[in-house]
Amino acid sequence: MRAAVQKVATAAAPGAALPARALWVGGMVALVLALPPLIYAVLAWRQAGFLNVSGFIPYEELMGAIESGDPELVLAAALVSVNMTSGDILANMYQLTVEQLLLSAALGAAIGLTLDAQVRLSKACAPGAVGGSAAAAGSGLAATVAASSTGILGCCGSGLAGGVLALAGITGATAAHIAEYSYFVQLALIGAFAFAYLRFARRLKALAA
Repeated sequence: MRAAVQKVATAAAPGAALPARALWVGGMVALVLALPPLIYAVLAWRQAGFLNVSGFIPYEELMGAIESGDPELVLAAALVSVNMTSGDILANMYQLTVEQLLLSAALGAAIGLTLDAQVRLSKACAPGAVGGSAAAAGSGLAATVAASSTGILGCCGSGLAGGVLALAGITGATAAHIAEYSYFVQLALIGAFAFAYLRFARRLKALAA
């Protein structure tokens, strides 16, 4: 028992846990941010038959939103715009908005902290596998992909909601509805992971006491 407590104390010590925790958090934030454009690029390539990526930073849109003082415009402003099929008459666009950056960073950090705490807890007292958190993390990634600002711009109109789902074979109206509700799923998962992390951290602290 004493050895287990010493093991938990070592794992819970800030100096010892920081590197692993930083890797978990940094890795999950990077994964949550990178997955939507990567999946959309694959789907755009499959549909168009080629991939020619180009991008730009629409800073004028962000500056205009900030100057307007409207929080909704600021959150909806694009930080990066990427065209997966540059040169084609139809542009398969991906945009990273301020809102999605904040949500993705928060979700990735919450997932990383939770997985790190659960792994340390599992090593200390073997309460079970991390499968539950891993499955929830998968749901968070799926919701992030669905909520990403993706769509086709061109001669037949435009739209940047649910484009990745539409390329996956889901009808446009259904894809747009799924994308709209995915924001709420992201928020719910951020709250759930934050609660789980606090619970695991409390158990680690109790074992180390």
